Amino acid sequence: EPPFVVLDPVMITTSGHKLIDDEAKAAMIEHVFSQADVLTPNKFEAEALLGRELNSPEDVEAGAKELLEMGLKAVLIKGGHSLAESKSATPLRPDLNATVGYAQDYFLSSEPPLDKDGEERLCDGWRGVWLRTDRFDSDNTHGTGCTLSSAIASALAMGHQQ
Repeated sequence: EPPFVVLDPVMITTSGHKLIDDEAKAAMIEHVFSQADVLTPNKFEAEALLGRELNSPEDVEAGAKELLEMGLKAVLIKGGHSLAESKSATPLRPDLNATVGYAQDYFLSSEPPLDKDGEERLCDGWRGVWLRTDRFDSDNTHGTGCTLSSAIASALAMGHQQ
């Protein structure tokens, strides 16, 4: 059985600093995405891959679908940020205010709605899953997204692939 590949693009830091150029980004999309089983960009990396900002829950959900269309099997958009945090001034709305104080990720898979045993999956190419928890503000958040991606890869290596 081929290895399960977790791709953390590490393109833009949580603080918004760009780490790779556009040529490297294009090469990753063209040559690496098709090999990945799950892509784990942070909000800013997802925005860079899509070429637009993700300012609402609906934007994140649509963005995840667009990323799947780039040849990925699954995507987990990591959102340690509030959706109210963006590069441009976004007017606050009730659905954005609800994200303040929470870390939330959005997972979407291209898998069919039923698994091989006929059991319903938690998500598929149309239904995603929001993962939400309290956000803890800290100056020590460097590498938290990479840690999550490593934890996913470790769980998959141990056989937890459902």
